[in-house]
Amino acid sequence: MQMSLQLLNAASAQTRMCAVAALFALGFMAELRADPITTDWIYGKKSAARLIAAPGAVKGAYKAGVEIRLDPDALTYWRTPGETGVPPVFDFHDSENLKEATVQFPTPLRIDEAGLDAFGYRGMVTFPVDVTLADENRPAVLSVSIEYAVCAAICLPVKAKAKLELPAHPGEGAAPDGASPEEAVFAAAKAKVPQRLDAAGRDAKILITRDRGATLPTWRVQVRPEPQTVAAVSTDPGAAQTDLFVEGQEGWYFESKKGEKPNEFLIVEVEGPKPDDLAAGAGKIPVTLTLAGPRQSYEFAVDLGAILASP
Repeated sequence: MQMSLQLLNAASAQTRMCAVAALFALGFMAELRADPITTDWIYGKKSAARLIAAPGAVKGAYKAGVEIRLDPDALTYWRTPGETGVPPVFDFHDSENLKEATVQFPTPLRIDEAGLDAFGYRGMVTFPVDVTLADENRPAVLSVSIEYAVCAAICLPVKAKAKLELPAHPGEGAAPDGASPEEAVFAAAKAKVPQRLDAAGRDAKILITRDRGATLPTWRVQVRPEPQTVAAVSTDPGAAQTDLFVEGQEGWYFESKKGEKPNEFLIVEVEGPKPDDLAAGAGKIPVTLTLAGPRQSYEFAVDLGAILASP
């Protein structure tokens, strides 16, 4: 009987060791696979937010995203909100072992808000965040405080705080985009971020001229036709249609609107610095233009002052 009990205990110990080994192997495989990690949804007024992350392509890098899910009647705003609203704010100061977190903004929609042009998002929006660890060999804590406005009948401020623990082995076995629901979110969000173009790329997309007959300083932007491709126009109701958004420096405000011709837009200077404030950069009017399209959006820098001064 004693021998049988000893054999049973030995068998049980061996079984436990096998189980532990199996769990270790599963954990090791999970670490190598580097599945995305997410926080729970944090519910606010007419919205919910969460933080997601997954290892990037190189060690010490993570791709992350701040997702905001809006009620059907609600909207939130882009970094330049238009004639109304406030931009979202992302604060990563409470993070640990973080070198850099760069937030990217998907192309916005132009939304009529009680007769005013608002630039923002409806439904669901994911702001991609490129994360770099300070020490790639140590784990990190990615912590973000989010402040954003949600507007329906009235506008409401919302605050949320989310935190994720990031392992110290990003980049090893990182899953390709689309390999999980979260990876699909990353891929879709990145695809909606405008592609940055240099001067040559910009000039291949648009032609900007001065409108000499306008009372206020005005520029005409003609969007050059895209070459015919087999790619179909997006049927996603949240996809950006052809539009133009203008971002000026502090003290400047510009209105953008459709022109008389197809694929033409007008940029109108509504507000600018006083002459005394222009001494340092006299004649220069640097702006960032975002050209939204149903398949691809683009972002580029333009000096409207140089065009205004052209003969």
